[in-house]
Amino acid sequence: MLILLLNSVKKHKIIFEKMQTEFFDISGLSRITFRQDINGLRGIAVLGVVFYHADFIYFKGGWLGVDIFFLISGYLISNIIISELNAKKFSFKNFYLRRVKRILPALFSTLFITSIFSYFILSPDALIQYSKSLIASIFFGANYYFQNLDFYNLSPTRFMPLIHMWSLAIEEQFYLLFPLLTFTIYKVFKKYLFIFFLFLSTFSILINLFISENYKFYQFQFRVWEFILGGLLMVLNSKISFKGLDNFGFPILLFSYFYFDDLMINSLLPKVTALLGVALILISNNDASFTKKLLNSKIITLVGTISFSFYLLHQPLFAFYRI
Repeated sequence: MLILLLNSVKKHKIIFEKMQTEFFDISGLSRITFRQDINGLRGIAVLGVVFYHADFIYFKGGWLGVDIFFLISGYLISNIIISELNAKKFSFKNFYLRRVKRILPALFSTLFITSIFSYFILSPDALIQYSKSLIASIFFGANYYFQNLDFYNLSPTRFMPLIHMWSLAIEEQFYLLFPLLTFTIYKVFKKYLFIFFLFLSTFSILINLFISENYKFYQFQFRVWEFILGGLLMVLNSKISFKGLDNFGFPILLFSYFYFDDLMINSLLPKVTALLGVALILISNNDASFTKKLLNSKIITLVGTISFSFYLLHQPLFAFYRI
């Protein structure tokens, strides 16, 4: 029995080492080339959010567009960091400067314009609340500010010009923490980086399952799994890819937009469903498929190109129109 047990342990150790070599090894990972379909996915994501905030009846689950943004960010940012670490070119200064140049000009322009309109349109009490949300948005703490007010899908939030800044705050918190964490694990436990990502993602999912309070909608630790899932998919996608899975993934993604509603906004099921659809699209390599042609179309890619500005501006416009 002892010999059989030792043989079994040895066999499973060999299998794990082979998996680690084939699927978990990130030492050969390089920078991915521009993918038009990812730009198209950004377009689909922002359209879902905008249609949801516009009260389009058929986009009850359009709020899932934010979750798609989180996964795409994890996919791309993890590739940038790991590929530059492999090439010994990673620099915290350069990484954060790129994020600053991409985000801050559009963000501060939006906040400046929105503040002017708010001064003339909002009531005194609403203007005080707006000023607090403005400060929170500038310092990327909007998610923690709004968690103490009305919940995201309640009627009063329809009149808040900056309610959507909660998701940008989470993105920025990810940009600040993820490079530091990845750099540290890469330098100390490089062979186990994938395993660490997997553990972190699993832990984030578990705390979602065991905590039911509404504040988890806004807090970073309950969203980490979506970013990390993007990183895991990126590593796996560098090893394997399939043809035709995107034609299954896209209907799943659209189904999540049309089927789920506000009653499930704090549930994992809608998020898992939508991100499963996105994952199937990302690991598919058939550019001639219907889904890839749709995502690569001029209109969808144009929306994807301006998705950040589109996202920043849509909520203030809707809020002022309603007021």
